[in-house]
Amino acid sequence: MVKELHRYIRAYFRIAKLSPWLFILNLLSALIYKTAAIARKFIAALIIKGLTEQNAEETYFFIILFIIVYIIHRASYFLNFRAYSWNVSYCYRTLQTKVFEKLISVDGDFTRKISKGRLMNTINNDLLEIGEMNDEISEYITTYFQIIAIYVVVAIYNLPAAAILFVSSTIYTAIRTRADRKFNYYWWRSQIQNDKYSNFLGQVISGLQEVKTFNMLSPLKNRLAKIQERYDKAYTMQRKYNTIRDNDVKFFYYTFHAVLYAVLIIMMAMGHLEIDILVLIISYHETIIVSTRDLTDATIEIRLTDVALRRVSAILNYKPGDNLEFGNLNLDRLSGAITFKNVSLSLNHHQILKNLNFKIKPHEFIAIVGYPGSGKTKLFDLILRLNRPTKGRILLDNIDIEQFSREVYTSNVAVANQIPFIFNTSIRKNLNFIDTDISKQIEACKIAGIHEFIETLPQGYNTILRENANNISGGQKQMISIARTILTDAEILLLDDVTTALDPDTAKLVPRIISRLKNNRTIVMITKKPDLMKAADRIIVLDHGKISDIGTHEKLLERSKLYRSLQAVKSEVGPV
Repeated sequence: MVKELHRYIRAYFRIAKLSPWLFILNLLSALIYKTAAIARKFIAALIIKGLTEQNAEETYFFIILFIIVYIIHRASYFLNFRAYSWNVSYCYRTLQTKVFEKLISVDGDFTRKISKGRLMNTINNDLLEIGEMNDEISEYITTYFQIIAIYVVVAIYNLPAAAILFVSSTIYTAIRTRADRKFNYYWWRSQIQNDKYSNFLGQVISGLQEVKTFNMLSPLKNRLAKIQERYDKAYTMQRKYNTIRDNDVKFFYYTFHAVLYAVLIIMMAMGHLEIDILVLIISYHETIIVSTRDLTDATIEIRLTDVALRRVSAILNYKPGDNLEFGNLNLDRLSGAITFKNVSLSLNHHQILKNLNFKIKPHEFIAIVGYPGSGKTKLFDLILRLNRPTKGRILLDNIDIEQFSREVYTSNVAVANQIPFIFNTSIRKNLNFIDTDISKQIEACKIAGIHEFIETLPQGYNTILRENANNISGGQKQMISIARTILTDAEILLLDDVTTALDPDTAKLVPRIISRLKNNRTIVMITKKPDLMKAADRIIVLDHGKISDIGTHEKLLERSKLYRSLQAVKSEVGPV
């Protein structure tokens, strides 16, 4: 058991971000108050001895000493509590930051390997459990030494009593430890089902409209029932071993308590034991059972926290499959030229993009077109560095994009997605994430054509957007997202089919926005809208991951059957 726990503790120190001096303070203060607890009972026995011998001077001395030790006990306990609290807060904040930074850097495979439900449970529960484990470690170490000290003291005065204490605490510990291992296993199994439930519920909430529209209630309830059934089985076994650990084991405690009392009474009747030693051994028996329980409780918590450690470790040690590390190049000025040289992309042994070769000039407006599944989104993912090419190179201003630092690259390449994400806060704060300059925010919103709408709101830019911005229309949400993208002042803007959620009148604004933006930015846009294709300087036509053709609208109409079929879609976008 000790070896097993040491392994858990070593794993803890590899993951947890503790303040060393706070942990040492936590450990030392725990050692002091536990030593004081042992001393208090010893001094109490000496007070009884002084009373029985009618030695007033000795009795008063030990009473004063008892008060001093009690004060030390309470002061060290308070200090231990404060050190523990400070360290939990420090560890929790640090791990939160580490997990957040990791999530920013992961690739698209991350949520396939670690479900969103598990991720949210880890963030909400596991990080706090890890922070609290520093107290369990100090409790485990100090209680271990406290029990040994009690054995030694009792053995000095009465070896048979010490033997009874040793046997009773050993059996007590063995039963609780075995029950704890089983409890921990089934607790872990129930946590898996909790993760599945959280993930399932998140999916239902995200697709609530489809659930209602397609009457999915019955099959979804069946799926929920299976999760609940597995949880119930794990929870039932968990409670079984919890009962053994915390209730049934008391039978052995009371049995040995009775045996100890009987032995001590016999020894006292035979004149081999004084009243003060009798009181000392009885009080130490109570202490050692409590200490043994504390030791096993600390062991339980350490084992339970090991599950949390493994879950957090899986996040922090996650390695993107595409090795998406950034370089160290900090180049301030970029013109926005993009070059694809023999670029191919394969995912899960399936080739998505095949030998792409093209160059986008600075301040050019490029439309990426093709039928669903042609590879348009994955091309964007490569530019955004969400995936790494399986073959070939991507250049920005003739420099391999892998050489740029994260800060430089992400500040020069920005994206507005087809389904934008808006934070549950005010419009102003959503824009503040990019730039806090109010005049720039207003200018970006004017370019995006959303400023006048914002001004009509009761609180204007201070209007709170509810979760998923469901108190404004999809088109207004998209225009705020575009304004936020403009505000980045990035050299390259990627627009991923941003007109999908726009009504026809709002969609007419997009060509005007692009016309203004391309004066000082490179714009690459995925679109289904024929009029936006016409507005582009050039169009890249993708077909099953390959470039079918590249050219202007007029040239492609002449020579590309695929492009002509894409143009046949009814346009909802007005003229440039």
